[in-house]
Amino acid sequence: MPEFNQLRRELLRSGIAPRHVRRTIDELQDHHEDLVEQELADGASRADALASAGDRLGQVSDIALAVKAQPELRSWAFRFPRIAALVYPITFVALLPAAPVFLGYAHASYIVRWAACLLLSAVVTAGMFLFLQLAITLS
Repeated sequence: MPEFNQLRRELLRSGIAPRHVRRTIDELQDHHEDLVEQELADGASRADALASAGDRLGQVSDIALAVKAQPELRSWAFRFPRIAALVYPITFVALLPAAPVFLGYAHASYIVRWAACLLLSAVVTAGMFLFLQLAITLS
C-alpha cells in the first residue's frame, strides 16, 4: 500500500494548500481501494491485490512531483510570501486580545476581569499621554 501519510507531509511542506492535499489523498485512497477491489474480484489474493494496486497506482514520489508541478494548488502564503509575512503577524496581534475569549469561554469571570484590566490600563495610558502632551505644550 502506498505511503499516503508520507505524501501528505511532503505536499504540505512544499506549500500545497491543505484543502488540496486532503482532496488528493482522499482521491488516491479511493482509487487505491477500487484497484484492490478490482484485483480481488479478478481472483487475486489480498496480498497480491495490494501489491498490484500499489504498482498500478504508481510511486508516491511521482505523484508528489505531479502535484507540486501545479502552482495553482499552492496556498496563498507560499504564492505570496511577502504579503504573508505582513498579514500573519498583524492578524496574530489583532487576535491576541481575543485569545482569552476563544480559549476561556467557560471561565466568563476571568474574561470579565481581563477586559476590565485592559480597559483600566488603556485609560491610565491615555491619561499619561495626555499629561505628557499638556506638559510639553504648556512648558
